[in-house]
Amino acid sequence: MLTPKQRQFLKAQAHHLKPVMHVGKGGVTPAQAAELDIMVDSLELVKVKINPNSFEDEATAAAALCGAVEGLQHVWTIGHTLLLFRPSRSKATRYPLPA
Repeated sequence: MLTPKQRQFLKAQAHHLKPVMHVGKGGVTPAQAAELDIMVDSLELVKVKINPNSFEDEATAAAALCGAVEGLQHVWTIGHTLLLFRPSRSKATRYPLPA
């Protein structure tokens, strides 16, 4: 579980990032979750955009993605954009979290 200080740190680091995935009308699919698992291992901090025509709201999409991808944590939601984080399992983390 992330502390408020860690969330603040990750939000500051993600300010310049662009969304790497879009959830469309079909909602979160297993293929999207598998692709996100691969992306988050190299990027660690990712933004996911929920399209306005999606049948899922942001909270449901965040819960579905975090449930499908092991260790993924929902950091923040603003508008239709989710910020998700998981430290890399294959290399040293680019975002060492403050205590």
